[in-house]
Amino acid sequence: MKEKITNPFITSGYISPDYFCNRNTETKKILNAINSGRNLTLISLRRTGKTGLLKHVKYLLEHSAKEYTVIYIDLLPTMSVNELLNSICTELVRIKKAEKNFFEKMLTLLASLRPRLTIDSLTGEPSVELKVESPASIQSGLSQLLGLLADIRHNIVFMFDEFQQISKYPEKNIEQLLRSVIQNFPMIPFIFSGSSKHMLENMFLSAARPFYQSSELMYLDKISRNEYSEFVSDNFRKNQKIIDQKSIDKIFEWTRLHTYYVQYVFNLLFEYNSDKVDNIIVNNIFFDILTSFEPQYLSFRNLIPTQQFMLLKAIAGENGISQPTSGRFIMEHGLKSASSVATSIKALSEKEMIIHDNNQWLVYDVFFSRWLEYRYKAL
Repeated sequence: MKEKITNPFITSGYISPDYFCNRNTETKKILNAINSGRNLTLISLRRTGKTGLLKHVKYLLEHSAKEYTVIYIDLLPTMSVNELLNSICTELVRIKKAEKNFFEKMLTLLASLRPRLTIDSLTGEPSVELKVESPASIQSGLSQLLGLLADIRHNIVFMFDEFQQISKYPEKNIEQLLRSVIQNFPMIPFIFSGSSKHMLENMFLSAARPFYQSSELMYLDKISRNEYSEFVSDNFRKNQKIIDQKSIDKIFEWTRLHTYYVQYVFNLLFEYNSDKVDNIIVNNIFFDILTSFEPQYLSFRNLIPTQQFMLLKAIAGENGISQPTSGRFIMEHGLKSASSVATSIKALSEKEMIIHDNNQWLVYDVFFSRWLEYRYKAL
């Protein structure tokens, strides 16, 4: 029997709909696409609940009357096509390990790729390693895997999270190869997702790219204040705890209503040794967060060039800036010049230290931004 989670504010993974805040409209849109056999690409900023939404949809599908088999693959850790195929095989083995002879079927199909079954030393779960040596073996291996899936009687859904990662693989023409294989299996809906808006839009909206118009695009925004506020209040009330609207609003403002950071703050507040949350407790939690992450943020200061770090401080100090090359901004924050700022903006953006959102440049990591604001506000 699964142990009951006592803290309702989950900061990683997915448990069940009981711990999931709303997203009813987005969930319905993804389910409609799947039920209609359409591919869909989900785009959002990092840590806004994209993966949680996919896992929520996966849960609903697997607990529906249609008996779906959902293959969810996180591509972020993968560095090559070989690792992509390993991830797919490993997930299939884990899903179908109770099915008689499934692994033997896979071994036979992929014999030319020399599959090897190993056991993860940390999780105890099986994993599969292949040896991919040519584009032909890549295409053949992927086609055979999808063919194996197509033979399964259950409805199949494929989810590729952080799909932009394939553009970083060393192999050439990987988009074209994947697209050519995927389009041979129109009965399988594919859900692509990622946190790089620019890369994914180029991939799916550029006429010169293989995945052009192969998927409808869906942009994931922040959860509305009212819905999130109700979720927070209900969970505190159910557990005989009290939090007022002023405290909730203050936390929403401090976290920019960014899902991961909202969840993190309320997770700490929920376990705080008090049945009633007040402004002093909220401020204590903010301080605890900033000090606990400080060693990491101090290391950023040592690793980032001085001009770039000064720009980060300036952006955080203004809680976002729409015109970072303006004379006023440069003068007030002791920056060098417009050209120097432009260079730093480009470098920090490529490092994903800053993000352009709603016509403003912001420090991407909300807690890092608040730490910069707190530590350097008097300087």
